[in-house]
Amino acid sequence: MHQLAQIINPVLPGALGSGGKEAGPPIIGSLISSIVGVFLILAFISALLYMFLGGLDWVTSAGDKAKLQSARDKITNALIGLVVVGASWAVMMIVSNFLGLDFPNLPIPTIGN
Repeated sequence: MHQLAQIINPVLPGALGSGGKEAGPPIIGSLISSIVGVFLILAFISALLYMFLGGLDWVTSAGDKAKLQSARDKITNALIGLVVVGASWAVMMIVSNFLGLDFPNLPIPTIGN
């Protein structure tokens, strides 16, 4: 096998680019699963924040029907968002178990040598 060039970036950690082509697919798989995990966490946190804001609007509505309805809609939408985030996580886990994938270490297939 001929190597034409090897580029080393001194800013990046050594483990990031030192694996050769055998280490590429596991790194890409863990990157994908990390990105999906971050999106799920951000969606959960934003739904909780939206529910908190709806509760705060409810408390500060002072009997105004329009503000109370707006606060109720925010809380309902936040609960729907939490259900959607939980269901997407559950579907992801069921599909990964059904297909035999280890989601935190997602394997990416490669073409043979």
